[in-house]
Amino acid sequence: MSQENVEIVRRWIGLFNLRDIEGLVSLTEPGFEMKSLLVAFESDERGYAEFPHAYFEQIDEAYEQFQSVPGDFIDAGAAVLVGTDVQWRGRRSGASGQTPLLAAFWLRDGKVYREETFTDRAEALEAVGLSE
Repeated sequence: MSQENVEIVRRWIGLFNLRDIEGLVSLTEPGFEMKSLLVAFESDERGYAEFPHAYFEQIDEAYEQFQSVPGDFIDAGAAVLVGTDVQWRGRRSGASGQTPLLAAFWLRDGKVYREETFTDRAEALEAVGLSE
């Protein structure tokens, strides 16, 4: 089951980068929760189907370019931790860069029900029940 979770997260990130809202919703549970370090956004069960619209609206307002480039996928059973580099270019400033993050995804019955980003590896590992 956990390798299946890794593949689901791999697809989820691909759909995220494509801004494929219908695809994201199909891989996301109705009680979806999200905590993002890059925009002031948290979703909850009242509007999971709207999460991609609201999230991408904030992303597109702040950034001209915004892509998550995944690296290593760490299988943690019911969770998957992904080392990722977010490539971005600010809409107003034109500044660009790459921000390394760890994204933790929790899954249930083949769907993502929670996603949270971290900058600290030890904290991210602990969140998914692992240690260094």
